[in-house]
Amino acid sequence: MRWQRSKDGSGPETLKRRNALLGVGLAIVVAVALAVWALADDNGSDESSEPAAATEPEIVSVKALRASAAAHATPVYWVGASAGTKLELSRPSPEQTYVRYLTGDAEAGDSRKFLTVGSYTYADPAAALRARGSEPGGVNATAPGGGVVYFDQADPKSVYLAYPGIEVEIEVFAPEFKEALQLVTDGRVVPIE
Repeated sequence: MRWQRSKDGSGPETLKRRNALLGVGLAIVVAVALAVWALADDNGSDESSEPAAATEPEIVSVKALRASAAAHATPVYWVGASAGTKLELSRPSPEQTYVRYLTGDAEAGDSRKFLTVGSYTYADPAAALRARGSEPGGVNATAPGGGVVYFDQADPKSVYLAYPGIEVEIEVFAPEFKEALQLVTDGRVVPIE
């Protein structure tokens, strides 16, 4: 049987070219899809740019605490090292970090109340604290360095602190509220460096 070229160009040679072009086109589409997938997967698994989603409480050295804080895009706060305490670090989410000052026989995860400094990634926390201070029972004050301080006078449990231009809200809790307030107003709550 002999093939003849049709007037519309649909002979065997034309069909072979179309099939080859379709194959090349399909290969390009698959290659592009794989490249997009690889880039998306690489961006989603870049462990060095974002801390793990959550960590269990653990006792850490000052050096380890500094290393962990340095891995964060936003500052993590504390009140410095304190004699007679063990530092407990926990990160329930990438936006929350807690440094607790354990005393006595306390171990990581102890349910008792200890001095705790929480650092929370938060958009414009200084404005938010000013607004909360204008609500009934809310109190605003200032801290050294231009910090905005807030606590609830009706139920004072924690003192909150934020600095304009820094997207971190800091919570200081102490078993005795006056201790937390004193630490904040004395300017002892600082970023870990």
